Amino acid sequence: MLIVKAVSLVLILLLPSVGLALDRCKSYTNEVRKYHAYYFGVDFPWWYSVAQLQKESNCRDVISKDGVGSEGAPQITFRWWKDQLATQGIYNVRTRENQLKAQAYINYDAYKKSRKYQSRLWVMYQIYNGGTLVLTEIERGGGIPYHYIAIEHCQRKNITFNNGQVRNACDINYEYSVKIFDYADKYRTVDKNNEKFLFW
Repeated sequence: MLIVKAVSLVLILLLPSVGLALDRCKSYTNEVRKYHAYYFGVDFPWWYSVAQLQKESNCRDVISKDGVGSEGAPQITFRWWKDQLATQGIYNVRTRENQLKAQAYINYDAYKKSRKYQSRLWVMYQIYNGGTLVLTEIERGGGIPYHYIAIEHCQRKNITFNNGQVRNACDINYEYSVKIFDYADKYRTVDKNNEKFLFW
């Protein structure tokens, strides 16, 4: 009985924070839609990019402890993107507006790189998260842009985190697009069957 009470108390304490995260992420929808429409057009399914913010930071404006200095809700490593972002009039990612403009631009850059593979959004998001290695893995799989085929051809190193946890970079990167797809349902405004962009 004591265990049941303890579990109930933990759930009661955690549920409000889940609700707050969802509200926080929903507060980004108008800006994410606007900046992605600028690069992709108005038919872009922006709800995936709100889900991306949830995956990256739970929609919090934070500086990562990943050792590379990723910033903001979209976790942009500005020093890697500084020159390209400057071409878009983005000279820092300290403000929410600049963070979301940068997210849209970096996604668009990844989208252009994935055009050879039918510009599937899962590929775009994985490029955002882990670079262009996914393109090599698609090639190893015969050039077929399917998640389940590419992951079978992934050969990446193990990563040891500060807490001692060890995970393979393949698992981390290929989980990324799956989580975005799943999280997007909370923000979606169009039926999946009517989306103009392919995700999978």
